[in-house]
Parts: sequence; structure tokens; C-alpha cells
Amino acid sequence: MKHPPPDPALRACVVLPARNEEVLVGASLAALAVQENVPPAQYEVLLVLDRCTDATGDRAMEVADEHPWLRLHFLDGPGLGSGHARRAGMEAACERLMGLGRPEGLIASTDADTVVAPDWLSAQLAAIERGARAIGGRIELDDGSLPQAVVRWHAERGRKRHQKILSDPDRLGTAEHWQFSGASLALTAETYAQVGGIEPRATLEDEGLEQVLRGQNIPIERLLSVRATTSSRLQGRASQGLAHDLAAAAARLI
Repeated sequence: MKHPPPDPALRACVVLPARNEEVLVGASLAALAVQENVPPAQYEVLLVLDRCTDATGDRAMEVADEHPWLRLHFLDGPGLGSGHARRAGMEAACERLMGLGRPEGLIASTDADTVVAPDWLSAQLAAIERGARAIGGRIELDDGSLPQAVVRWHAERGRKRHQKILSDPDRLGTAEHWQFSGASLALTAETYAQVGGIEPRATLEDEGLEQVLRGQNIPIERLLSVRATTSSRLQGRASQGLAHDLAAAAARLI
């Protein structure tokens, strides 16, 4: 798809891969439309429609009509999984920011089943101004109908992962929490280009990116000030990931 050239004021591109998310994508986009302390000209959303067979695109257009200041662009995904779709969006974001001569520009990623906080973008831009190169946001589960046993399992797994990061003698960057996930991660355009982009894999592309960043000694700032809430559904769109893990835990614990 052809897109208008980026606004000269552009500071951040938000990448949002989506496959058959007509029920949830509206809330995700609406949250991005009302970001605080970031003028509309300074950010845009790249919605990657990954071979959708439902009304995801139509619902996105409805949100755009409801929020005419939102700079929303549509990309075609390859239909090979969330990782490939996210890569397509991040590649386009990097090209647009670097084309403006803005290597410090933010490539931020979230998911179509995720609602970011009103200050999600402003908190990340502030971190970039302080020198951050890669950012992991804190992702909470929504108030769904998960059994308490699964909720406790998820919290305990997070606690153990956080402790592992804190005890790592080679850790780089702030570790206020443990997450670096596609639902809330970001890099500067320069950093994205330096590491060669996100790997083209169907799933767990965020884990692969974390390994690449570690291998190149690039700190990840895991910040509690960067917040998002994601779906606690047990049937996701990817063969691996949060929904898969929650479903496996539910089958084991219930």
C-alpha cells in the first residue's frame, strides 16, 4: 500500500500487527488515538493487516473516522505469523524515520489485543531523551475470567523471571520489571538498523530480538512508567506466546 510521506515533525511510529482482530482492535487503536503530551503530528500508527479474513480493517477505519487526528496507515502483512507481520511494520517505520534524518526516532510495538496507557508514548519518548535505546513496557493482564490458579501462576512466573534478570551479573539497563514483549517494546530507529531488524520468524520474535540486543551489548530499559494491558484470552492468534502459555497453565492447574 502507498502511504503519504511522514510528517516532518514525526518522532514515533507505532507498529500494530493484526490478524482477525475485529473485536479488539478498536480499543487498541482508540487508546493510541488519545496519547497525552504528544501532538498528533509527532506520531503515527502502522497497522499491519496480516491476511485478515474478518472486518479488522473496517473496524480500524471506523476508529480513524472517530478520531480524525489519528495518523493511521495500513500495511499488508505476509500472512506468515505475528513475527513476520511485526517485522514488516518495523521495517517500514525505520525507513520512514531514517528518511527524515531522525535516527533517535522511536519504533514502538504493541498488539491489536492490547490497550496502552495514555502516557505510553510520552514515557518512552522521555526515556529516549535520557539515552534509552531499547525499552520494554510493563504489561498487565486485563480483568478477564482467568481462574485464580492461572493468575497466581502467571504472577509467580513473572516474579522468577524478574529475579533472574536482577541476579544476572552481565545485565545491562534498568530492570524495574521482567518483560520485553511485542505487546510493548520499542527501539530507536538507529538501534533497529544497527541490529539488522527483528528476525523474520513466525512467533517469539520478541525473544529473538532480546537475544540479539544482549549479544550486541545494547541495554534494555524495562520501565514501570511504560504501561499496557493485554488480553487474557486462552486462544490467541499465534501458535506460541502468552495465550498459548495461559492455556497450557489452565489445562495443567484446573
